[in-house]
Amino acid sequence: MSANHESLAAVNESTVAGLGRLARFVGFNEVMGRLYGTLLMSPEPLSLDALAGQLKISKGSVSMNMRALERWGMAVEVWVRGERKKFYEAETDLWKVIRHVLNSRERREVQLAIDVLSESVTKLKEAEGELTPEEKELSSFYLERIDDLRAFFIFAQMALETVLGGEESLDFDAITKIEIG
Repeated sequence: MSANHESLAAVNESTVAGLGRLARFVGFNEVMGRLYGTLLMSPEPLSLDALAGQLKISKGSVSMNMRALERWGMAVEVWVRGERKKFYEAETDLWKVIRHVLNSRERREVQLAIDVLSESVTKLKEAEGELTPEEKELSSFYLERIDDLRAFFIFAQMALETVLGGEESLDFDAITKIEIG
């Protein structure tokens, strides 16, 4: 099924382009976002060839980025009767996608930040006896700043745990049923 009417085509193109820009904004590459958008806006599974043709990119780029989309839980390979090619569909549950990305990437990065900051506190406290009065003043300043950073990252970790803690933490069905417009 193709979007022949100019309004349908324009909406499809702007959605795909917008998801490409959004992907780049959140640290993924634009091609991944455009591939996800193309799959999301397609009522039927698409092959690597179809994706490459629609987006006018190489099949190798499509293949590499599709593997990444699968790892991130954003796309799934599906079987199409009578076909030998690989076909894909987008994960349409956006909360599931967001939770998977947050769980795989952000949770790890927030914990790493907390660990690095904790190591810095330990180093400063261990060096305290060797510091001059001026250095102790600077060390105290560093500790204040690090405490603020740690508090921020611990809050971020709690927020992530609230979102990722399980479906029982937040009523995702109720949130996704909010009507817009």
